Amino acid sequence: MVERVLKNHIARGVKPIDIAFISFTNKAVNTAVDRTMKAFPQYDSDDFARFKTLHKFCRRYFEEEVFDPKACMLDYALQAKIIKTSDHRLSDDNFTYKDWSLGVYDKSRNMMQDPTLTYKREQYKLDSLDVFLRKIDTYNHYKKDSFIDFTDMIERTIDEVDFPKLEVLILDEAQDFTPLQWSVLYKLAQRAKRVYLAGDDDQGIYKFNGSDPKYFTKYFPGRKVILRKTRRFGEAIHHFSQIIRRGILDSIEKDYHHTEKDGYVKRYLNFAEIPIAELPGTWYILGRVNTTVNELRACAKDAGLYFADNRGNKSFDNKQWRAIKAWTRIAKGGEISKQEAENVMSYIREVKDHSYRRTGFWIDLPDTQKYDFDGLCDWCGLNLSDEAATKNWWEILQRNFTPSQTEYFLRLLQRYGQKTLNEEPQIIIDTIHSVKGGEANNVLLYSKTNWPASYVNKKDASDKSDEKRVYYTGATRARDTLHILSSDYRYNYPIGKDYFIYLQERK
Repeated sequence: MVERVLKNHIARGVKPIDIAFISFTNKAVNTAVDRTMKAFPQYDSDDFARFKTLHKFCRRYFEEEVFDPKACMLDYALQAKIIKTSDHRLSDDNFTYKDWSLGVYDKSRNMMQDPTLTYKREQYKLDSLDVFLRKIDTYNHYKKDSFIDFTDMIERTIDEVDFPKLEVLILDEAQDFTPLQWSVLYKLAQRAKRVYLAGDDDQGIYKFNGSDPKYFTKYFPGRKVILRKTRRFGEAIHHFSQIIRRGILDSIEKDYHHTEKDGYVKRYLNFAEIPIAELPGTWYILGRVNTTVNELRACAKDAGLYFADNRGNKSFDNKQWRAIKAWTRIAKGGEISKQEAENVMSYIREVKDHSYRRTGFWIDLPDTQKYDFDGLCDWCGLNLSDEAATKNWWEILQRNFTPSQTEYFLRLLQRYGQKTLNEEPQIIIDTIHSVKGGEANNVLLYSKTNWPASYVNKKDASDKSDEKRVYYTGATRARDTLHILSSDYRYNYPIGKDYFIYLQERK
């Protein structure tokens, strides 16, 4: 959609700098920029400087004398950092990293709602109302003079920023914006000659942060165009996703068609049964929350799979892998650089303390210095016999290497070899929320939740619709195959039994 809109307006003489693309996530913005640069190679990225997330778009219109984002931007999620630097009032309120209070407070601000009303909805995970309000007061007192948070910036934008005139404004992932953010977007839209909104109400999965798909579907006037065909998945995944969609309240009816490819959807009761290593292409392995994602990562390690999260953090640390390769080279009589030697020594337990731990030791050595085994002994304080040079890396590199890490890495070498470990993993294991906007050839969805049955049963129809939106979003990330891992655990996604019947019929 974005490419089509851009081609239409640029062909009419609209300058790229007069076009703004605003989305909810960095991932969506980066994807849009990449596709735009491929479609318009005659321009560079500076020409599309107004392709940003809403927060980054707003931030650029504040001068540094008003606030320096790097110095004073305070994310409410970083509560642990606040403890260390705050006065006694904050500590007395027993803030912890997992405290929900500031998250609920931020949600109330994004909903433009009195915090007390939000508390009544979220009180199952909070302290008493008095404590909740006192924490809010303490937080505001702390950041009053020196800090602002991301929501402060949006609130100030409404009153203080006079946006430039635009020829075209494109709002992507529009279902994810909160009422507060829509207040800014309305203001921005008034400065644009043409406004385009793109979104899917069925993928509005950020209600926990205050977003409301109704603002996108009902409260923004204009002509609606419903896309009639997906470019991503085939018949099987299409039908499966529609089963989930039917349980979403107030969903806009969408009669769209799938691609010509078939694909398939299959259910499993055991992680080991899923042919992850056998199927070609990329994988998303997705859980609802971090606790279930951690279970999936443990299963993947047991299976010897090489993976990363959606932020690029790999299952086996790059620094560890470099240390292994460097030591293997030394053991064969080769040499390593100063940086490699420093890395290797950080994993070797037996060193001469007076030499290795001396302050500034590595700084004093020339960058051109090369080291073999004898050099590590003479220059770096290595305290191992000559016979030790022939030992395997797991017998030498022990510091920060747990037995489970060593065992896992040996599985990786057995399955992939060294070449694959130098490349980016083809498997991403993370939450459904983290990969929103992305896609993979194959997707595995884990149906287990960590909610008590009493809580799941008490959830009203609106809550269950929200959960189905999450599951629908995860299922529609798949291009070719979709795999459902069902737990025998009694807490599973409240999405109904129809999809299991569907899977049975497809066999």
